[in-house]
Amino acid sequence: MTKKTALHIISSARENDSYSKGLSQAIVDKLAGKHEIDTVIERDLTKGSPPFLNGDLTGAFYKDPRSLTEAERRLLEYADSVVNDVSNADILVLGTPMYNLGMSALLKAWIDQLVRFGVTYGYDENGARKGRLNGKKVYLAIASGGRLEDWPKDHEFIASHVNAVFNAYVGSTETHTFRVEGTAMPGFQADYEKILAHL
Repeated sequence: MTKKTALHIISSARENDSYSKGLSQAIVDKLAGKHEIDTVIERDLTKGSPPFLNGDLTGAFYKDPRSLTEAERRLLEYADSVVNDVSNADILVLGTPMYNLGMSALLKAWIDQLVRFGVTYGYDENGARKGRLNGKKVYLAIASGGRLEDWPKDHEFIASHVNAVFNAYVGSTETHTFRVEGTAMPGFQADYEKILAHL
């Protein structure tokens, strides 16, 4: 079996108390235990926060990469490192807490650094958008104080967002979502083994 590289993204500031980090690490450990990966690259976004988009950075994102100025290239150094990490990974393990029904601001900012016209996607001669980093597998680890089943069915905004963005602006992506829910409930104990029983 050909060994693969996993990119592990941590976006919770709660460090070892983080359930999303606990779940994403459990995913990495299980994949390694099954010999599906042999290299893990870990990026803790709380230790090196992605820059938020501003006017200059947004302008550079939408320029043809061949026409960038030296100043714009410097602005894109973090974004280039994200693209390089994703390009070199076969599997992405993305951990995020749920904040106000959405993903962490850090993970959203990281995704915004990844998506680039002319780099992760482009358009063919018929004007159809085409991703350029195809064949990635994403494991999404979401932690929430409540439970998704207690919300209306149309109130799922994290997994659907990640799946849509990757398939539209990165390339054809296979996404698997795992949730550790009810973390704010009295007496909660995370059972990662049970959550990942079918992984």
